[in-house]
Amino acid sequence: MKAFSLILSMAAMLAVAHAEKPNVIVIVADDIGYGDVGFHDVVADGVVTPNLDRLAQSGAVFEEAYAASPICSNSRLSLVTGRYAQRWGAYYYGDGGLPSDEHTIAEMMKEAGYRTMKVGKTHLNGGPKEDPMKHGFDQYLGFTHHSWDFQLISQKDIDAYERKQTGSVAKARMIGMGPLTRNHGEKESFENTTTTEVFGRESVNFIATESEKPFYLQLEFNAVHTPLYRLPKHLAKKHGVPERPFDRDAEVWEYPLWDPIAQPDYNQWYDDTCHLAVTDPYGRKIYLAHLELMDEMIGEIMAAVKAKGVAENTIIVFTSDNGGSDQSYANNRNINAFKYCLMDGGIKVPFVVSWPEKIQAGIRVDELVTHRDLYASLSEVTGIAPKKPLDGQTLGPLLNGSADQLHQTETMFWDSGREQNWVAREGDWKLVFRAESKTYQAYELGEDGLVKDELREVPIPSGLQLYNVGEDPGETMDMAGRYPERVAMMEARYNVWRVEMSDRIRGKDQK
Repeated sequence: MKAFSLILSMAAMLAVAHAEKPNVIVIVADDIGYGDVGFHDVVADGVVTPNLDRLAQSGAVFEEAYAASPICSNSRLSLVTGRYAQRWGAYYYGDGGLPSDEHTIAEMMKEAGYRTMKVGKTHLNGGPKEDPMKHGFDQYLGFTHHSWDFQLISQKDIDAYERKQTGSVAKARMIGMGPLTRNHGEKESFENTTTTEVFGRESVNFIATESEKPFYLQLEFNAVHTPLYRLPKHLAKKHGVPERPFDRDAEVWEYPLWDPIAQPDYNQWYDDTCHLAVTDPYGRKIYLAHLELMDEMIGEIMAAVKAKGVAENTIIVFTSDNGGSDQSYANNRNINAFKYCLMDGGIKVPFVVSWPEKIQAGIRVDELVTHRDLYASLSEVTGIAPKKPLDGQTLGPLLNGSADQLHQTETMFWDSGREQNWVAREGDWKLVFRAESKTYQAYELGEDGLVKDELREVPIPSGLQLYNVGEDPGETMDMAGRYPERVAMMEARYNVWRVEMSDRIRGKDQK
């Protein structure tokens, strides 16, 4: 691990925290590529994230950080609870939900005396505690769905579709549209803006609110998740992308807009625009523009914290829910595959922690950490003990120099259930199992920066595979044949862990 230190030990942090608790902001991007942040050593072409880079320079960058799942819902469940979501049967889409007896970071922060707000996306597969207002938040603005249209966020958009064809909104199940939800179900429309801007400015307003209490803000952007098929006018012009305006009264909405009469097969439209069934030559440019807009909003949040005079004693965490998705034209650098898959491209994520008053600026940590470690870390900062045993550990020892390893002596697991795809990880050793091979399709760019018509293939083999990701970050050299004893040992440990987990359960059936 590269040399780094903290100004104070974690024990000293706790003493200060009891006197003046730090504000906490947790920012989660959606499907961002590992190569799509400027603070990593290798950055994809065209990436411009000056505010994220500035945030990273002010604190610690964890270069070996992992999500708990290659998909958003299950990853978010583990992030907010600090536990394996498989403990209550959440393995893949539709699984698990948030049970009534699981506890969230927001509940802990509220108990510690914080005012709390959730802004943005909530996608937890249902369950009795899916509603953010049951998580310990005082306020909420956002949506509970796996995706939402960035610009169709008004009741007038719903009305336009229903005028076009009655029942069309109900048919459009895969992408949410229309008003966002505030607090206990109140609907709120927005015009001439994007969800990214709405979420950023709502966060700024919350930060600026006068209160004697410290604040906890959990901001989960839907950028840069699909549907990435259009941009606001100013961004389209800046990035050289066709504007593709949505005229509510137009006789026909031209593709890639969905017109329920011109293209009655909504599922086919969704596959075309969001699953690479039809490539968009401007797809990467649109992605980069949405990334730039999210970075701009993060800059406004950082400015709001500074304007309030609390920048030194505010913890800001930035990460992504899972690895980048080729379907949204993300770039995962040289790591293998992408979202949906348990190769590193599906689970390795950016992760930054900034706390200027406590954390030395510009440090780099290359020890393995996961999203589950966030709950444990904030528990130590607030002094509020978790209600259930956590599967994460506090990041404090890594940051104060009292340890250079965190999970080195434990085996860590990932399991996608339905696809029979699981991983056991011990240090740099990663054992992967797939019941069936699968070939993913991924985009490629031409010299003009536009997406080519042809897709490249990304084959993922079946069976047991062993990789040393420290030496082989691209997971190109399967070493299972050379180390059969290690394979057997790690597989046996996975089997023990799996018995401790619950069987899969649909979120709608969760208690």
